[in-house]
Amino acid sequence: MQIFPSFRLSQALLTGLLLIALSACSPEASNTDGQVAANTASAANASSRSRMPSDPALKSLYIQSCYGCHSAGAAGAPRSGNRKQWAPRLQKGLEELLANTKSGINSMPPSGMCVNCSDDDFRALILFLAGEAE
Repeated sequence: MQIFPSFRLSQALLTGLLLIALSACSPEASNTDGQVAANTASAANASSRSRMPSDPALKSLYIQSCYGCHSAGAAGAPRSGNRKQWAPRLQKGLEELLANTKSGINSMPPSGMCVNCSDDDFRALILFLAGEAE
């Protein structure tokens, strides 16, 4: 005599649904233009996440203050190394970008959460983020 026959049926049903759902996740052999665009965007996102300054001190500041938003494009932040997103900002000039960084702009808090950064640190970080320096 089974004590919980409905539990076993529910468990079997959920297992079956899970297998069906997971089979939908397998990649297809064909690759359409939409998939190519999605793959390209995915590669660019991965590049923003793995991109780091070569200077150890700058890398430390970047990880502590910039990486969280600029590697993922959080809250509309331009992605690290994405020259297309940074181009209109660079047209304003480095000194205006420095002023915006220090006072905060849009969702970015004042000083971009780097309270110990000097103006030179900010300039170096801005140039790195914009893809103008490594």
